[in-house]
Amino acid sequence: MEKTGLEDVSLKIEEGECVGIVGETGSGKTTLVQHFIGLLTPSSGKVYVEGIEIGRPGISRVELRQHVGLVFQYPEHQLFEETVFDDISFVLRQRKNLSIQEIEYRVRSACAVVDLDYEKFHRRSPFELSGGEMRRVALAGILIQEPRLLILDEPTVGLDGPSKREILTEIGNLHRLGKTVVIVSHGVEDLLEIVTRLIVMEEGRILTTGPPAEVFSFLLKSRKLTFLVPSIYRLCHELRAEGWKVPEGIFRVEEALPALDRFLKAKTLRLSPPITSN
Repeated sequence: MEKTGLEDVSLKIEEGECVGIVGETGSGKTTLVQHFIGLLTPSSGKVYVEGIEIGRPGISRVELRQHVGLVFQYPEHQLFEETVFDDISFVLRQRKNLSIQEIEYRVRSACAVVDLDYEKFHRRSPFELSGGEMRRVALAGILIQEPRLLILDEPTVGLDGPSKREILTEIGNLHRLGKTVVIVSHGVEDLLEIVTRLIVMEEGRILTTGPPAEVFSFLLKSRKLTFLVPSIYRLCHELRAEGWKVPEGIFRVEEALPALDRFLKAKTLRLSPPITSN
């Protein structure tokens, strides 16, 4: 039953990047990021976080959590305390050198970052909250440890439209605040407003990586994993093949509409019959 989870994977994530790791289910996405936090260790090769080889003996997992924070695919499964305050503050309460005032201040700060109303929620049970609110509590519980690299495994799975947009907005805000962010997803379109680079996984290997437009072009030309290519990018690609002068690299509707409108107007003017007079 043994199976190779990752093979010949080599990559570097720069400080301040917002990276999306995408691919089919079972392609190795979650396995890859679990190596970043030491939940899995490679049978060969090495993993470095901020220059520290995390697989070598003597590395403190507590210290590592201050470098890397992982929010699991179903973060509500990470919740276990009786109140939101207790859940978010759990790690801090294990440290004997922090006063209750300092802990409360940091819980309030973490709630503010994820746009969770402290006064409204801190005494409530986390199990009474909506899916989106649970995600915010789980995210606050990671942020309170002040990691510099934040990994989110399928952060929008199971959420409705408004909750999905809200959590992606908060992730984008965290990136703008200086966090290095890695998002694992089986889809792409939800990520395009915030990621600066995509890493495409296929059968435990990295198929391609680069800015979104370059990745989409590669997938269409190679005819691999084309389901990852947004429909608007595919449409523009097909129109260019038919002679439409649509600029390269468009994968957002708001970018495509003006370009298509300009082309249609130009084409209409060329097809208009000449004006004649007696």
